[in-house]
Amino acid sequence: MTGNPNPKDSEIKQAPKRVGIISDIHGNFHALEAALAELDRESLDAIICCGDVVGYGGNPNECVETLRERAIPTIVGNHDHAALMLTDISNFNDIARAAVVWTKKVLREENAEFLRQLPLTIRDPKNGVYYVHSSPKEPGEWHYVLTMGEARTNFSYFTERVCFIGHSHQPFIIENNDGDLSCPSRPEVELRNGCRYLVNVGSVGQPRDHNPRACFAVLDLEEDRLEIRRCDYDLDGAQRAIMDAGLPRELAERLAHGM
Repeated sequence: MTGNPNPKDSEIKQAPKRVGIISDIHGNFHALEAALAELDRESLDAIICCGDVVGYGGNPNECVETLRERAIPTIVGNHDHAALMLTDISNFNDIARAAVVWTKKVLREENAEFLRQLPLTIRDPKNGVYYVHSSPKEPGEWHYVLTMGEARTNFSYFTERVCFIGHSHQPFIIENNDGDLSCPSRPEVELRNGCRYLVNVGSVGQPRDHNPRACFAVLDLEEDRLEIRRCDYDLDGAQRAIMDAGLPRELAERLAHGM
């Protein structure tokens, strides 16, 4: 376990029992609207966003303003920091870098300030739940968790029962039963006593697991259940927004393939 918590941690006081978790919206307002509509049909106590509100998509301001208006607790992501020029974008590919530059140009100041004030992590100590954009290990370094070995390492960097992440756009649920790691293939699992969980909630706005539908998660601590959900959205509208913004065509085309 690491030393002191990151000074930019935020803490949830209400201890919500039913939570919707979204991440990696990436300026795709059409997908965000659809995901929130699905979650609004549930009897949820809270919705939490694991970061990367902007980047790639054509509606960054609308996405930020929706989170602001709904007072959705949100973590900062690397693309959010990039749009504020708080992260080095020299290692971004040409397409991602073009999207960052465009997003910085069009992002309204009040929305930029919202992103600037976001914490790196959110903790729910009463329920034993931890939220971070990239990884529990050094959240501000934007590491990926892509392998079981990386997952095993990251279990050492949080003590909570469940940790939710995003960043890779690859949804998964990894169960840790006293050091024995497994990855259930079902999208819905029962949280077992004595086990801990590392969960990637996938991406609302730019899925990369070859499923183009918006992806998010629902945690039910009353029933001890966790589910990865998908929903359709106005894909054509999201693609038009990208093209109308003058962003690279590739960003629009990849949405249809979930890659």
